[in-house]
Amino acid sequence: MPLSERTERALQDCYDAVLAAERWPQALQLIAESAGASSCTFCFPDDPSVSVPISTEHGEFAELWLRNQPHIPDPHLKLCSRPGRIGRPWLIEDDISTEDSRRIDPYYQETARRGKRDWWASADFSVNGRLCCLVMYRDCDGGPFFPEEGRYFARVGGRLAGIVGVAEKFAAFSLSSTLSVLEQVSSAAIVINDTGRAVGLNQAAENLLGEDFSLVQGRLAARDRESHRRLQRLVMEAISEGRTVSGSRSSLASYPPAVIHREEAPWLLAEAMPLSAFGCDLFGCGRAILLLTDLTSPRRPDAKLLGIVFGLTPGEARLAAKLGSGFGLSDAAGSLGIGLETARTQLKMIFAKTNTDRQAELVRILARLRPRAGGRASSV
Repeated sequence: MPLSERTERALQDCYDAVLAAERWPQALQLIAESAGASSCTFCFPDDPSVSVPISTEHGEFAELWLRNQPHIPDPHLKLCSRPGRIGRPWLIEDDISTEDSRRIDPYYQETARRGKRDWWASADFSVNGRLCCLVMYRDCDGGPFFPEEGRYFARVGGRLAGIVGVAEKFAAFSLSSTLSVLEQVSSAAIVINDTGRAVGLNQAAENLLGEDFSLVQGRLAARDRESHRRLQRLVMEAISEGRTVSGSRSSLASYPPAVIHREEAPWLLAEAMPLSAFGCDLFGCGRAILLLTDLTSPRRPDAKLLGIVFGLTPGEARLAAKLGSGFGLSDAAGSLGIGLETARTQLKMIFAKTNTDRQAELVRILARLRPRAGGRASSV
């Protein structure tokens, strides 16, 4: 089942929020309402210190929740830290509580009911190898969430993954800054116009230009032929989508990243974000933003990239990323909230898809996606 037009418009507003952080609360509220919820937020369960926005109608409940949490703990939190806990990426309230438990548990009486957020649902998605949860709430009058809504939330979460991933490269969750948008980007960023020419770039992007990756008459070029082909396809697809959305409210597409090979420097990962009408106004004649990440930068393999390169399922990719970060199989399974037997089964599939048969060999293969600075990276 495709996402509704209303949800697609809300997701476009989330792209706008990447460029103007004050738009996040309203964009998230539109996400919630388009999916039949009263309010929503998202969180990184493994790193609760990350400050994330909440939807406009969630503020009053959030304040009550914060006051009550020290002495009336929220039973949902433990579940949000266990991805794949019941074999699917979404949960609804009826999966974790009964009518009797909701009548007895203080959380439901003192927090959920008083805050008019009686019903809860959550969908998992992965952002740069980390678990993130989209959390939806509904009041008593709206009634409980149903399984088909949980599946819908999971699809929304899948689309949000790319947006939140891009947002992390911006100062996107901070609502005040005196810097220009490009100066806020933590990675290299290049603004592309509707002819494919670079019309703006930050200092980090300028630092990447050289013989293997350069501007030729204003256009990006890679010396490696195959990398150049991938780069041009990514740019043209992004600006084509940018032309569409700049004059309408159609959906913004998400494109697989492209790897740019360089001889005497680490490879680059190129990601494209088409600009909506708001983004086009912000950047003048810009139609897309290209984000470039030095592949030595990530401290651990990115699950999304592993999935694309090796054809891994999301669950297999998350496990591979953990193993590539130095986790043992048991610790990785515990961190991901899956059973050891499930992890062993996934590991067998990872071995088959990466043509390896030992964990140490697998880790060496994964490390080849993160070449050392100053040295030539090996192909995979």
